[in-house]
Amino acid sequence: MTHFSENSRRLKTLSFTPLSEQEAVDHMDNFGDVCFLRLPLPAISEKGMTLSGAARLVERIAWKLKQTATLIVFGEVEDLVHIHPIVSRHLQYQLWAIIRRDTPVHDAQAAALPHQHVSAAIYTRYTGQLRHTKTRLDYTYCPACGKTTKDYGGKKHTYHHQGTLISDVWRDISIDPDGDLSEVIDRFADLFGLPDYSELRVCDVRLLLTRRTKPMPSAFSVQPMERFPLESQLLRGDALEHLQSLPDHCVDFVFADPPYNLQKDYRGYGDDRAIEDYFAWCDQWMSEAARVLRPGGTFAVLNIPLWSIRHFLHLETVLTYQNWLAWDALSFPVRLIMPAHYTILCFTKGKARPLPGLTGGTGDFDLPQTAPVFQALAPLEAGYCLRSQCIAQRKKRGLDDRGALSDLWWDIHRLKHNTRRVDHPCQLPPQLLYRLIMLFTEPGDVVLDCFNGAGTTTLAAHQLGRRYLGIELETAYHQLALARHSEIDQGLDPFRKEERELTAKNSPVARRKKQKYEVPKKTLQLEVRRVAQLLGHLPTRDEMIAYGDYPIRYYDEYFSSWGEVCAAARHAGMKETREEYPETTYSQKRLF
Repeated sequence: MTHFSENSRRLKTLSFTPLSEQEAVDHMDNFGDVCFLRLPLPAISEKGMTLSGAARLVERIAWKLKQTATLIVFGEVEDLVHIHPIVSRHLQYQLWAIIRRDTPVHDAQAAALPHQHVSAAIYTRYTGQLRHTKTRLDYTYCPACGKTTKDYGGKKHTYHHQGTLISDVWRDISIDPDGDLSEVIDRFADLFGLPDYSELRVCDVRLLLTRRTKPMPSAFSVQPMERFPLESQLLRGDALEHLQSLPDHCVDFVFADPPYNLQKDYRGYGDDRAIEDYFAWCDQWMSEAARVLRPGGTFAVLNIPLWSIRHFLHLETVLTYQNWLAWDALSFPVRLIMPAHYTILCFTKGKARPLPGLTGGTGDFDLPQTAPVFQALAPLEAGYCLRSQCIAQRKKRGLDDRGALSDLWWDIHRLKHNTRRVDHPCQLPPQLLYRLIMLFTEPGDVVLDCFNGAGTTTLAAHQLGRRYLGIELETAYHQLALARHSEIDQGLDPFRKEERELTAKNSPVARRKKQKYEVPKKTLQLEVRRVAQLLGHLPTRDEMIAYGDYPIRYYDEYFSSWGEVCAAARHAGMKETREEYPETTYSQKRLF
C-alpha cells in the first residue's frame, strides 16, 4: 500500500454480482454511500465498439441513489465516454482517474500505441466539490541515486513529510483490470472514509453486459488519394476558414491544442463562450480537420478529460478511434486531488497505417538538448530522476533507464521556467510534439496545427524534417512563430533557454518581478514555522510582526500570498533521500 489517507476510517466493502439488471438496480435503491460499478472490458478485437445497455443500466442505478451517494464507474475509455452523457443528467461529474495496467495491450498491426491504462469516472448525487479524505502517496526514490524521483529543489521544506497529495493518475499501483481489483477498491475505501459514509458497495455487472456494437462507418472517403504538393507555411487568420480552404486528404497528421473555454487570457480571442457555442464551434473545425486528413493518418486533440469526452463522441462519427493518450503532466498540487491528467485523443481516417514510430519509419534525428534525458520514442523508466548528476552517473555506469512506450506518458513535464517560455500564455513543451510527430509521421509528411500559437508544433516539425502548416488567429503570435522559424534557418534552437521579457501568463496570479532577496524565502518560511510552533497555530501578519525576527516588509515583497508565507508552517517538511527517514517513523514500499 503506497497511500495514506488522513483521518480516514476505511469503508466496509461488500461485493455482489447481480444476475439481472433489475437485481442490480434494486440492490442500489436508496443507497447513500459509495457505489463502485465494475463494467466488462472489451476484447482486443472489440476495440472501439460500444457496450450495449451499459448507459441504460448505469442511469437506472444513478436514479436510485440517495442524495449523499458517490458513484464510481470502472471500465474502458470507449465505454465510459458513452455512459457519461446519460449519467451526467442525474449526477455531477467530479473526476476521471487513470489507473495503470500491469500488462499493456498491444495492437497486432502496430497501428496504435500499446494500451496501458484503465479508467474510473467519479460522480456524485450531491453538487459542489467532491468530498473525500486528504490522501497522500509515499514519495518514490530513484533506484540509481536513492533520492526522490521528483526533484523538489528549494521547496522541500514546504512539503509534507509523509508524501505528496494524490493526483488523478495512479501509476504507483498496477492492476489486471480483469482480475483482482483489491488495491483500487481499498484506495477508494480509504479515499472516501468519511464520517458520513460506512460502506463501499462493489457491483460487478460483467455478466449482464456482454454484447458490443460497432460504430457507424466514417462519413469520409478512406480510399488512397493523390498527394498534394503542399509546402510549409504559417497562415494567419481564422482556423475554420483556413481549414475550409484546404483540399481533401492533404495532410498526414493533424494536431490541435484548442482554447479550452476556461477564460485564459489570449490576445484576440475570448475564451469564455457559452458551452453550447463552444462545442458547436469545436465540432465544425474538428470535422474540417478530419476532412483534410489523409486516409490512415492521425488526428490528435489535446484537452482536459471532461472536454475530451465530448470531443470523442463527435470524432467517432467521422473517424476511427485509435488511442486515448493519458499525459501525466506532473505539477505541484493545487487541490486535494491534483488534476494532472491531460488527454490526447487520437483518431484515424479509416484503417490506421502502422505507426512510423513503432516500425522504424520515423527517421533518425538528433533532437536539440531541450531536456537532458529525453528520448522521443524511448521514455524514461518510471522512478528514475532527472538530476543532472544522476543522469551522468547512469550513463557512465551503462545503466539502462529506458522503458517501453505506451499510451500512458509521464516523462514529459510542463514548462516550469520562464527561460523556456516566450510571450504566449499557454505553451506546450517541445518534447510532447517531438514524440507525437516522430510517432505518427515520416520525414516529408505534412503536419498541421489548427491553433499554432507561438509555433511549438510547426517548429518541432521543421526541426524533424517534416513539412508543416500552422494556423493562428492572433497577429502577434503569428509573427512570433515566424521569427522563431527564422531562428531554425539561422542554426538556432527556438526552444533554447534565454532571458526574455514576458507579459503573458497562464494564471490569474500576477507574475512577481525579479528581485534580489536580502533574506532567502526559505529562511523566512522556516521563521514562520518557528512562530507557528510557539503560538500553536498559523500566525497572522500582525503576529509575525510581534514574534518574528525579520521585518514584515520581506513577507509583503517576496511572497504572492499569506498562504505561500505559511507554506512551511503546516508540516515538518520532506526529506530528499530514503535514508534520512528513521525506520521507526517512516517506511516506503520499495517499487524497484
